[in-house]
Amino acid sequence: MPDKAKDMANCRTEANRFYHIYKAVDPNDPSSQYAIACMAAKGYDFTPVAVSCDSRYPLPTQPACYDNNWPEWVIDQIRHTIKFE
Repeated sequence: MPDKAKDMANCRTEANRFYHIYKAVDPNDPSSQYAIACMAAKGYDFTPVAVSCDSRYPLPTQPACYDNNWPEWVIDQIRHTIKFE
């Protein structure tokens, strides 16, 4: 089962390593874009309008601002691994 909080923590750590001068406050900052892309690679969609997103904190770094899109992600991964001849 996916663990959204753990996945976000890992993505945030990676974003901080590569883009440490940015604070991931603005979704257009490189660190925010990295975190959003990292979460997308793990099967999550960034949804800043989600009810559980708290506008007092940076949206790209809140696990609550991501929807789990695992069924579509799994299907997409299978499509990319199957080679059609």
